[in-house]
Amino acid sequence: MNKEILKVRQVACKTPVRVLLTGGGSGGPTLPLLALSEEILQQNCDSRFLFLGSKNGPERKMVVQAGIPFVSIPSGKFRRYWCWRNFIDPLFILGGGMMGFVQLLRFRPQVIISAGSFVSVPVAYVSWILRIPHVILQMDVRPGLANRLMSPVSHALVSYFEKTMKQFPAVSLKRHIGPVVRKEIINADAERANQKFGLHPDLPLILITGGGQGAVGLNRAVIPLLKDWLLDFQVVHLTGTEWKKNIEPEYSDLSHQHYHPLETVHQGMGDLLAKSEIVLSRAGMGIIGELAILKKDSVLIPLPGTHQEENARLLEQNKATAFVSQEDLADQGMNWWKKFMQQRTPGEMGSRLHQLLPDGGTKDFAEMIFEITEGRG
Repeated sequence: MNKEILKVRQVACKTPVRVLLTGGGSGGPTLPLLALSEEILQQNCDSRFLFLGSKNGPERKMVVQAGIPFVSIPSGKFRRYWCWRNFIDPLFILGGGMMGFVQLLRFRPQVIISAGSFVSVPVAYVSWILRIPHVILQMDVRPGLANRLMSPVSHALVSYFEKTMKQFPAVSLKRHIGPVVRKEIINADAERANQKFGLHPDLPLILITGGGQGAVGLNRAVIPLLKDWLLDFQVVHLTGTEWKKNIEPEYSDLSHQHYHPLETVHQGMGDLLAKSEIVLSRAGMGIIGELAILKKDSVLIPLPGTHQEENARLLEQNKATAFVSQEDLADQGMNWWKKFMQQRTPGEMGSRLHQLLPDGGTKDFAEMIFEITEGRG
């Protein structure tokens, strides 16, 4: 073999690492961690992973499908309001710390990465005791309580927004990166979506998604608009698992050749996004990052009263998306939609979103992990 080629391959191939991932509760914090593992494995297929998550969260299925060992540990929640569970959750938090301690001793990770979720908090403090670097992935504009609780014992922070990094003064190593997304998103193909989901190749698509658990309020807000939308668009509606119980009996006459209600999509979500003309979604940064990479125009309908409202508001201020509350969409309906379509220049919002959240975040994050673990056995 040519010596120069061999030298390049040796430089490109990173030293294998042992990475412990922790988080969950929803697909939002889980998918970026799995995307990071994909990138690390691409750079060295001998790297090893372990995921610590909650017992009943949706992350278990996602992690197992990705081929990563999963261990559930007890988790409690730090509530700032009255609830009887406040009396017993400290026991679950202590149990999570004890089980986390055992798993860290067994797996001997070189680095621990968390993307939010209270299941991560005791693991972060155990990592500090064992002197294992802990890294926080902060995607949302406003840091959640779990990430703020972990920051005093964390070695590094990566964030989608520079302004957010100022809220973590205790963390010494900080890096601003683009979205961390799966290769399914980067390699998405609209034609595959046509074939997989039986879509019309020439009819523009509206995609409605309320997240991995679905969204009853969002579903109720968009249902009255479907008949008008179907005059000009085809619609894929990811309804969630609560659809049949809470919504469908009220709208049993919803039947149209270009209306495709699906509870969930396990494979092909990237292709559906690539096919979409407009995406209506909650405002979690997981889906927003994917929309940014694919330069998609979007309407964000945040989960009311949550940090998602700040994500949507900031992006709307930069003209990178449209923002409408669930209540306003339900009340104003087609009047709001007609105004939105009159003001919209196709592709303009998606391009601005891509400028705010550019490519390369997954590789940048992986590079940072290799830097942190260099020299650690």
